[in-house]
Amino acid sequence: MDSEHESKDKSSLSLRWQELPRLKRRLVIATVVAIDAILGLLFHSGIGNGIDAILLGNLPNDMVWLSQSIQLISMGFLLVKVVFDDVQQGWLRTVLMAFSPLFLLFVVLFTIELLMIGLDSSAVIYFNLSSIGFSTLTWSSTYLAIAVGCTLTYSVQRYGNFAQSEFFMLGMYVAIMIVWMDYFFPLVSVPKDGVLVWTVLLWTLLGAFVLTGLAGIIIDRLVFRGFRDRKSSADVMMIASLGVALILRAIVYLRFGAGTKLFEPDIDWRIAREQRFEAPTMLTKLNLGDRSLASDATYTHGSCENVGTASNPVYEKVVSEGSKPIADVYSVGSDCVTELTANYSYYNAAMPFVIFASVGLLLLLLTKTRLGRRMRAVADNPELAASCGINVERVHMMSAFLSAGISGLGGAIFAMTIRYSPETGFTLLLPAFAVIVLGTIGSIPGAIVGALLIGFVRSVSSPILMGIGTPLDRSNYANLAEVMPYVMIIAILLVMPKGIGDAYDKWNIKRIRTRAAENFTPNVKRASILGIFFAPLGLHHFSVRNSLRGQRYLLTTFAAYITYVFSRFVKEHSIADSDIFNTLTGGDKTIALSHAPETYTAVQQDAWLSFMQAEHVLVELISGIGMLLWPAVPILFYLIAWREAYFTLQGKEMKKSAPFAGIAFVSSRWDAVSTRCGTMWRETTQAVDAKIGFIGVHAHRLVNTGKTKVLDTVVDKRNSALKKLNMSYGRESELGSWVLFGILAIVMACLIYWLPVADSDQASFVKTLQLSNVMVTFAIFAILALSLNLHTGVTGQLNFGVIFFAAIGAITVGILTAPKELHGYDWPIAYAVMFSMFLGALAGWFLAYPTARLRSDYFAIITISLGEIVRVLLSGEPLLRAGSWGSAVGISRYKLPLQEWWFCGDSVPNDANGNPLSPVACSKDDSIQSMAATVGEWLNLGQPAPYMFVLAIIGLTGLILSWWLLNTVLKSPWGRILRAIREDEEVAQHHGHDVLRHKAASLALGASIAAFAGALWAWKLTGFQPSFMSPAKTTFLVWAAFIIGGVGNNRGMIIGASIIVLMEFVFNVLVAGQGSSDLPLNEVAATIDGWFEWLVIEQVQVMWICIAIVLLAHLVKWESVRETFFWIGLLFACGSFFFDERSIEEAYPTGVVRAGMAYVKVLLIGLLIVFSLRYNPKGLLPEVPYRPPHPAGKGVEEQ
Repeated sequence: MDSEHESKDKSSLSLRWQELPRLKRRLVIATVVAIDAILGLLFHSGIGNGIDAILLGNLPNDMVWLSQSIQLISMGFLLVKVVFDDVQQGWLRTVLMAFSPLFLLFVVLFTIELLMIGLDSSAVIYFNLSSIGFSTLTWSSTYLAIAVGCTLTYSVQRYGNFAQSEFFMLGMYVAIMIVWMDYFFPLVSVPKDGVLVWTVLLWTLLGAFVLTGLAGIIIDRLVFRGFRDRKSSADVMMIASLGVALILRAIVYLRFGAGTKLFEPDIDWRIAREQRFEAPTMLTKLNLGDRSLASDATYTHGSCENVGTASNPVYEKVVSEGSKPIADVYSVGSDCVTELTANYSYYNAAMPFVIFASVGLLLLLLTKTRLGRRMRAVADNPELAASCGINVERVHMMSAFLSAGISGLGGAIFAMTIRYSPETGFTLLLPAFAVIVLGTIGSIPGAIVGALLIGFVRSVSSPILMGIGTPLDRSNYANLAEVMPYVMIIAILLVMPKGIGDAYDKWNIKRIRTRAAENFTPNVKRASILGIFFAPLGLHHFSVRNSLRGQRYLLTTFAAYITYVFSRFVKEHSIADSDIFNTLTGGDKTIALSHAPETYTAVQQDAWLSFMQAEHVLVELISGIGMLLWPAVPILFYLIAWREAYFTLQGKEMKKSAPFAGIAFVSSRWDAVSTRCGTMWRETTQAVDAKIGFIGVHAHRLVNTGKTKVLDTVVDKRNSALKKLNMSYGRESELGSWVLFGILAIVMACLIYWLPVADSDQASFVKTLQLSNVMVTFAIFAILALSLNLHTGVTGQLNFGVIFFAAIGAITVGILTAPKELHGYDWPIAYAVMFSMFLGALAGWFLAYPTARLRSDYFAIITISLGEIVRVLLSGEPLLRAGSWGSAVGISRYKLPLQEWWFCGDSVPNDANGNPLSPVACSKDDSIQSMAATVGEWLNLGQPAPYMFVLAIIGLTGLILSWWLLNTVLKSPWGRILRAIREDEEVAQHHGHDVLRHKAASLALGASIAAFAGALWAWKLTGFQPSFMSPAKTTFLVWAAFIIGGVGNNRGMIIGASIIVLMEFVFNVLVAGQGSSDLPLNEVAATIDGWFEWLVIEQVQVMWICIAIVLLAHLVKWESVRETFFWIGLLFACGSFFFDERSIEEAYPTGVVRAGMAYVKVLLIGLLIVFSLRYNPKGLLPEVPYRPPHPAGKGVEEQ
């Protein structure tokens, strides 16, 4: 009876809990979890402390309070999610949403306060308000330059562009390309003279916008247009953008080198002490934690008090006893007289000005012009837009130009701020995704607001991390500010996946409907009075709800004022200023050759003179325009408003003013010119076709006829052969897939065995080591590809964070098996591997529940962000270090499986001092009979076999087991359920399948397999740094294997991984071959270098060859070849104009033009991704569909 009552009570409690509104359930959970975290932080009495006690204190104390801190901060985010999801619409929800960023900042500071109290420590955090504001502008403008391009691409073409950061990178290197030109050398190399040169900067910005925009058009026409024609999904186009990103990055590496660069249009821009703004600031000092003072100690405040008299004031710092204040706010220095200031250098300030101004102009273009209306129409419904006469492809081309151009413009101005490399752009991509997600994908105003918020988070996190780093013995915590945008993007997607733009749109729709329902009567007299006094602000139009005209007035006035401020700044910091001009010319009225730098040659002095004269005209023009606009625009608006007010107050009807005829005239003439040009081009092409077009017609007919005959013959023979072999579905049948897999596997095995080594006495040993290394690397990438295939190919979850799960395995095994005296735990390897796989499975399972319902692109962003978070933490968190005595970054000196047995035998011998020999020492002792020595004798290596041989066996064994496990699982009913979820989640849910649970199980299984691959990777490296997690070296390569091999087919993963690994080692041999003529593949490397040198130096020849191919393709009506080589020829034409001898000397200081083989490899991988998706989207070994057996007596034809 007692058990029955107990079960009834439990069921009633469960029912009562389920009946509670979601708001109350979430608040209860948040309260309980937060209380546990508070108790743990303050009194060490939380659940984490209890687990530590159960484990006899074996958990690091740092791990406990870190987890409790994260726990408390997470509850703050949960409360914000409650506000967005569960609080009813109204003023309360609006206020709570507006103050949610400040609430989260308070939660973070409150957590630090509790942590410091619990640790009997204290932290001092300084907030310099002006510096935070300046830093916010810098970071937000940097992120916005990429985010607005992504937003425009997504809003028009509906895919997330991972190559957008590479357009930003192109802008940075366009800046370098321009300053390398001989044409601009006389201005760029001018010594310090205190005068800012504007010509080079303005030409650079214009060139970056146009050239990167042109690159965007070329990529859109050559790559993404084909995917649009095939109606490819947004996911396919997003994956293709990864290949484009690799291609662009490799090209920049090859042409500009891997060294860091800095854009200096003039050396005076970089003199921060002279060229900077100064702004008054207020310093806020937070004393968190233990604020008590010793009995004889005092605290000196930042604020001051008058210790003198009113007539003779004497100010000194306030001194108090007892305890420190929690907050100390002041704005004066230590002398109580000097006002505190914050500095903002001109080259940093230029970035937010240029980027926000360009984004503002883009927003006006999209909202106020015909092109903007066309782009919005295409974004809403391309088919309907096309039916209305809109050229959809032209709109796509313009959106590609604008999105790439504005990112390139941002990259060019960003290039002034820091030294950068081709990898710099990618580090900014994920924060830019955080911006567009927070601001709602497709909303440019939302992107602006999101950029400001993300920039603020990045700026505020730096002083907080610096303040808590020292008391927590984490001096590198300041570097973890880089991880904050990644944390924010995950939090945003979990809390408000639709972004703030969606909330604003709903509010705006409600406001418009409310206004439409009102019986509003405009008060024209009030509007007239407002117009008399505030005409430039457009308040008189806003008051009568004429928002369109009000916006025009306000924006025009604001633009005129900004132009005036900019022109005044240019005038004061250029030769347009009379004092600067007189200093430059020595009092002369004109610039002459005598004023040129004496170190210049006569030719350079002439060039300098012409440039400076043009510079003088330019800056005078800019300053004149600004001085003209600012009084003219407000005065014009006042005159218009006064005229309107006069007629309105007199009760007279005002005649409508005629539209400005000039605009209509210019528009009509432009239409006439464009129409005439198009007509002339058509007439010219028709005339050419009339003369020689018959050649193309006959050639085209001949080619098509021959092609059709060949294809028909080949297809007929192929079908008949496959039918005889009982493989009617070809490689998409089970037998056909196995046959092709066998052929490809044999080919790849032969190629791997073919990999050459240098001739030497140890050639056999080196060959064995090479093959073992290849096999280990192949096993790692194959297992990771199998994991990705389970997540993406079978279940349909777009996982870009496979390295995250691999890193869990590598880090866990490394730390757990490292010696205890080196911050490890000295676990047995087998236990560590099993625990790492369990931890990976746990991470995959818990990742699924908050993220599996997200859109595929959002899920991809979250997973790649998790990998970046772990990479950054690996460089700054002491808990993720092991194997070194000091505070060295990384993990090393961990145990390697079977290493002692391999080199030392069953029992490890001792040295002369009685200490056990190390495996390395054992390998050098010929008297020890070990398995390595035995295998070395079997293989005639002349020495013990390398340890990599053991890892190869372990890796291949793990690969075989993983393959068998996944094949067994996927052939089961659960595998068919996963495929059903991939095809249509709603249908699978309708059939009674728990979609979320199955996705979680799939993520867990794949993550566990990837964790084993990570452990194998750690053993191969024998010690690793955060750089081993670079996406370009890991995730992107696994994705390349996944795409090339065949989506959904485990056999394809094996082949894809072997291709990628073979490329890796072939290019390693080529890199070595470049250095010596005695090494293998030296002639191949020399041939590649020769072709590359020809492409770099003889660009005009390449251009003419492309033109010839274009003409030939035009004759035979080969459209794709004609367009491809037209754009390639245009690229080389631009290159021949911008690249000269000086650029070659700068990029190749040794004078020898060589191709970096590592970057050629990246280029080929990018091309493989794009071409495979474009021409072989199913991969080499496509997925074999499940085909139930045919009924008796029926064959394939009847089916």
